Amino acid sequence: MRLPATAFLWGLAEATVFFIVPDVPISAAALGSARRGFTVALAALAGALIGGAGLFLWAQSEPEAARALMLAVPGVSEATMARAEGLLGEGMIAGMVAGSLSGVPYKLFAVEAAGAGAPLGLFLAASAPARLLRFAAVVALTRLIAGRLLAGWSRRAKFATLVVVWAAFYAVFFAVVGW
Repeated sequence: MRLPATAFLWGLAEATVFFIVPDVPISAAALGSARRGFTVALAALAGALIGGAGLFLWAQSEPEAARALMLAVPGVSEATMARAEGLLGEGMIAGMVAGSLSGVPYKLFAVEAAGAGAPLGLFLAASAPARLLRFAAVVALTRLIAGRLLAGWSRRAKFATLVVVWAAFYAVFFAVVGW
């Protein structure tokens, strides 16, 4: 399977129940070039929007079941759900951007926005820039690190470093927030 297709499925899965962000395949693609990174980011965005819309619609019809499923996802707690709700109270786009950059899973915004009675169109209109901003930041940061700090390293060494960084990130993340 090609990386854009993988990123699309990854974005779809992470927008619903998967707990590893699409930043992983996006950063892997960005090791090669910014263009490839952005192509993969757009594929992940498309998947995230479809997954987010599906979860939003389900949360509209079965809010308690959707909320219970979110609380079963590793790294999600009542406190994280409350943070998503609070961020949405600051405005849909502003809250989702802040959440995107501070570790609040996108899927929680889908459930909370549906529960707050937001229209699906507004949720999706806010989702696109919030997700894309984060994904673009991942591409830019990856390119900066690959081009400056890892300049002269082989692609294989850069990729191995990326794998170690993501493994360390998630080890620390789950140690802090719990599984």
